[in-house]
Amino acid sequence: MSSIFRFFGQRLPRFKYNAFIRHHYDNSSITNFPTKSPIKEEYFDNLTKDKAFRQVLDDINKVLSSASINDSLRKIEEYEEDNPYVRKSPAAIFGTKRIGWVILPDWLNEAVLEIVKEHDKEMIKHDANRIYQSLRSTTGYDPKFDVDFKDPIMGPCKSARNAFKRFVLENEVKPHVLEYGTREAMAYIAGYLPISYGPIFNVLTELKSRIPDFSPQSVMDFGTGPGTAIWVSHNIWDKHVPNFLGIDISESMLRTAEKLLSFQPKEDRIKNIEFKRYLSYEPHQLKHDLVISAFTLNELPNDNIRETVLESLWNRTNDLLVLIENGTPAGFKIIAEARKRILNINKQNNEVDITKHGAHVVAPCPHDGICPLVKSRNWCHFSQRINRPLYLMQTKNVKNHNFEDSKYCYVILRKGQRPKLLTEFTSTNADKPSDNKRDLTVEAYHWSRLVMPPMKRSAHVVLDYCSKTGK
Repeated sequence: MSSIFRFFGQRLPRFKYNAFIRHHYDNSSITNFPTKSPIKEEYFDNLTKDKAFRQVLDDINKVLSSASINDSLRKIEEYEEDNPYVRKSPAAIFGTKRIGWVILPDWLNEAVLEIVKEHDKEMIKHDANRIYQSLRSTTGYDPKFDVDFKDPIMGPCKSARNAFKRFVLENEVKPHVLEYGTREAMAYIAGYLPISYGPIFNVLTELKSRIPDFSPQSVMDFGTGPGTAIWVSHNIWDKHVPNFLGIDISESMLRTAEKLLSFQPKEDRIKNIEFKRYLSYEPHQLKHDLVISAFTLNELPNDNIRETVLESLWNRTNDLLVLIENGTPAGFKIIAEARKRILNINKQNNEVDITKHGAHVVAPCPHDGICPLVKSRNWCHFSQRINRPLYLMQTKNVKNHNFEDSKYCYVILRKGQRPKLLTEFTSTNADKPSDNKRDLTVEAYHWSRLVMPPMKRSAHVVLDYCSKTGK
């Protein structure tokens, strides 16, 4: 409504002037002047002295100030308030995930600044580069991709494979994992904490949106590092998660997480939280509603240990398991194998009632079959833009760009069978979006998922999606 009055009020003289010029003077050299042109302003001042032009202005003002116009504007305003225009259907709104930049909470940024200021900046930069090199070595080129990543039509995945292979050959970096001591822990929070925070925030935001009734009573973060997934969970569920458990083999990382915890505001501080170095192997294991493993599986030495850890995490999962890795072919391969492993755990045990204790994928897949990209030239990955705090820019020696895109692969697995539609079609009445939200929650399990950004072409748009049939 305010825009109408701005147009017919504050901007009306210039609107009248432009309209009058176009109608009475077909002179492009005048009408194309910049808005603030001195020549145009002078011409406008001279024009207002013209009697015919002033008469036109008076007639327009009389019409705009008439009661009929005011009544019409009032009716428009009342209509807009009573009948808000809905541009998207409830299904479109439910299926859209746009969260923009991810920014760390103020208390977490301040905590990192306070902790790292006690250490030498140049040493932090050096150690951060060692961390980046280690991450590249474990998530980059894998010789096994020469065999596995082939497409029946396009052939081998040359573009991605050769890029990683070139990096390894040029830098002579062999796959290795750092042991995180005090120096590495400082470098991690200064040079990688925001980068890992963004994808975790994105995935858990989608989880909360897809399953709005889910409110975890306990969260376990495997490979917690400085507690990244714990801080995200605490933020996503509005500080209503009563119990947290962080597991990390590095004692220095756990001490760093405890330091960060001490900076939380007292009114929002997590009350029940425990940090441990190892998973306990008790006969009756304590289960957690939400189990998270973010950027950890790629650091395990081999596939056998990875499978053992996956089974242990699944056994400790009461409801949902979230796995996140780097958005590289190697990261995707880890996620794809973990997804396949979890979905097949119960099928291999004939004594288990599959209908009761099975598993299904919540996101990103709309199906529980074999991933169609496993032997494709592409890999399923996503991107989340994050805000670079000042300390991250200094650690990376970046001066101009205060943002970066963090790429990741993920899967959300839930215990039980995939929900089935009661009918083939469920109404999505735009007039009452709240009435069918529960139906949309079930329908979303069967919607196709875009796996690539849309490509806009002439008179058409190309969409790459994964369907519920697994194609």
